[in-house]
Amino acid sequence: ANPTFHITSSGTARSLVTSTMVRSTLSLLAATAAVAAFAPSANAFVPSNAPRLAFAVAPASDDRCGRVLAPLRMSEEEFFQETPEMTKERIESLVETHPVLLFMKGSKIFPQCGFSNTATQILQSFNIDFHTVDVLADENIRQGIKDFSQWPTIPQLYVAGEFIGGSDIMIELYQSGEMGEMIEKAKADMM
Repeated sequence: ANPTFHITSSGTARSLVTSTMVRSTLSLLAATAAVAAFAPSANAFVPSNAPRLAFAVAPASDDRCGRVLAPLRMSEEEFFQETPEMTKERIESLVETHPVLLFMKGSKIFPQCGFSNTATQILQSFNIDFHTVDVLADENIRQGIKDFSQWPTIPQLYVAGEFIGGSDIMIELYQSGEMGEMIEKAKADMM
């Protein structure tokens, strides 16, 4: 059947075709919109000077006709990807800003692994205000901190800008009393 078009009260053209054709078209448009919205990496195959578009599909009306809304322009910021150098600069800034800094899985309130939990318990035993960064929330930081410290595991502790190590080293330093000395120095730096 040849589709016929009419203009709706909102001024959009709608196609009057069989419901099977409408459902197929809507499925294709919905899939296109989903790919555009949830798979920015798919845009890697689009030339950099091509406009970035996403489509939205309005729900079908009683006559089973849907309408495609106007393309949505997406800004370049939505497709921005941080470079390893930018991640390194962000990590350096965090290390310089916070006297006691723990890169961990989860937060100090809700650690997401046993090693991170051990690290937070050690630091909390000193009654010190320390900053944490959840590497699970930021893949760039998760990989970047391993490259930055040249240490393959998480958690990672920095005190007064110096990399200390992971939870195993923290346990050794805690048991020997050296961790207390480092923390006292960091407390003095905070004042």
